[in-house]
Amino acid sequence: MLENLYGFLLNHKNVPIARLDKAAYKDLDFALRVFKEIDGVLGVAIIQTCNRVELYVELSSGRDPGYLIEFWEELVEDQELSKDLTIIRGVDVVRHIFRLASGLESMVIGEQEILRQVKDAYYKALTIGSLSRTMKIIFQEAIRLGKKIRTETEIDKRRLSLPQIAVEVVEKMLRDLNDKVIMIIGAGETGELVNSTLVGKSYRKLTLLFANRTYEKAKQLANISGGIALQLNEIPNYLPIADIVFVTTSAPHYILTREKVEEALEKREKPLIIVDLSVPRNVDPEISEISSVKLLTLDDIKEYVDEYIYDKMGEVKKVENIVEKEVERFLEKFESMQVNEIISKIYKRIENIRLEELEEALSMIRKVEATVDERTLKIMECMSKAIVKRIMNPFIENLKKNYRQLNYNDLVNLLQLFFDTEDPDRIQSKH
Repeated sequence: MLENLYGFLLNHKNVPIARLDKAAYKDLDFALRVFKEIDGVLGVAIIQTCNRVELYVELSSGRDPGYLIEFWEELVEDQELSKDLTIIRGVDVVRHIFRLASGLESMVIGEQEILRQVKDAYYKALTIGSLSRTMKIIFQEAIRLGKKIRTETEIDKRRLSLPQIAVEVVEKMLRDLNDKVIMIIGAGETGELVNSTLVGKSYRKLTLLFANRTYEKAKQLANISGGIALQLNEIPNYLPIADIVFVTTSAPHYILTREKVEEALEKREKPLIIVDLSVPRNVDPEISEISSVKLLTLDDIKEYVDEYIYDKMGEVKKVENIVEKEVERFLEKFESMQVNEIISKIYKRIENIRLEELEEALSMIRKVEATVDERTLKIMECMSKAIVKRIMNPFIENLKKNYRQLNYNDLVNLLQLFFDTEDPDRIQSKH
C-alpha cells in the first residue's frame, strides 16, 4: 500500500553540508508546484534545512522515480545529484519521517528545531495543495509523535542547536567574547538563535550589530539585545570594526564576497572570524584564502558537534523503541483505514444497485396495478435489504479478518472486475 511512496535524501549523513548548496531549492513554493504538476506525481513535500534537502513523493502505480531525479537536476542545475542521493521507499519513508520529527536524524540529537521544520514543510505543502492523502496522514502522525517524544522522554534535555554550537565554537576559539564586536547578518530564526545565545552568555561588554534585508526586523533584534540595527548596504562600513560575523541569510547569492572583505581588512589590523550558517552558502569560499580571516562553515562546525552532545544513548534507545512501535501502529491503522474505505465504497455501490433494482421492480408492479400500497413497499424494501445483507455480510466479515493476508492492489483490481468499472463511484486504488 505504501510501495509508491519515495524519499530522496541529501543530508549531513551522506554528503558534506557544503554539497547541499547546489541541490537546495531557491524557491520552495515553486519547486512544490512544479513537482506536483509532473505526470504521475500524486503528492510531494520538501524538507529543506541547514543540513538536509529531502524530497518526498507519492507516485502513480508502476512509475519509475528516476525521472524525478532528472527533473530535480534540471531544476537546480546540478547534474551530479543522482550520485549523492539516498533513495528510500515504502515503510522506510514513514520510519524516516518519524525519526526525523523525533530528533533522531539530526546532527545534534534531540534538537527541537527539526520538529518545527517538519511542521513548516507540512503546512507549506498543505497550503500549496501538493500533499496526497497518504502523505498528509504520515506528516500528521510524525508531528504528533515528535511532540510525544519530547513530552515522554529527555531526548532534548540540555539540547544545543547548530547556531548555539557555532557560538560555543567561536567562544572556545577566542576564550572570551567580552569587548568583542559581533555582527549578525540575517534576522530570521537562525539569527535569532545566535542572538539569544550571545545574550544568554551575559557578557557585560559586547557590541552586537544586526543587518537584515528588512530593516524593521533588524531593529527588533537590536531592541531585544541593546544592539545596533543596520541596513544591508551598511555592512561594508562596519566590517572593519567587527571581530566576528555570523551570516544566517538564505539569499541566492553571496552576501559577503572576497572583494568586500578584503576592502574591509585594509582598514583594520585585527583578525576576523566569519561563520557561515546559510544554506545555500552566502559567504564566498575564497574568503578562506585570506590569511587574516578564519572562515567557519557548517561542515567545520559539524566537526565540533560531538563535543557538545551529552550522554543520551539511553534516551536515544528509548526513543528508537517508541518510534518503531509507532511505525507498527501506523501500518495497522493505515491498513485498517484503507480496508474500511473499500468496505464503505462497496456498500455504497451495492446500495445504489439495490435501489435501482427495487425501483425497477416497483415499476413493473405499477404496470399491472395503478398504485403500490405501503405494506407491499415495506415488504419489498425489507426483502431487498435482507438479500444484500445475506450476500455481503459474510464477505465483509472475512475481509476484515483476513485483509492483512491480501495484497491491497490485487484486492482493488478484483473488486473493479466485480463492479462496473465505468461507474464514477468505483473502487479506487490508493497506490
